[in-house]
Amino acid sequence: MSKYISGNWGHIFEADERERMTRIVIDAESQKLVFAQIQRIRSMDSTYSEASHHEMADLEESLLDANAELFNDPVGFGLITTDAIPEWAANLA
Repeated sequence: MSKYISGNWGHIFEADERERMTRIVIDAESQKLVFAQIQRIRSMDSTYSEASHHEMADLEESLLDANAELFNDPVGFGLITTDAIPEWAANLA
């Protein structure tokens, strides 16, 4: 079993009317969101920044409660499994 589940994930945050793209890393064993970045300007790929504690909690609730089946088939949700932290998250570790 791989250590992490990672990839891009669309999410509608409380203050937003539209979906925002996020980059996530989940600890596969504990099923906890460990890293996340949020695309701040939808039209610009370079606008990802670290999620706040509130944003992390909102995103984790969606992943664990509303989409818990992703742990059975991450690839089916467009995610990957890996033993390494993705390069974009390495500076957050």
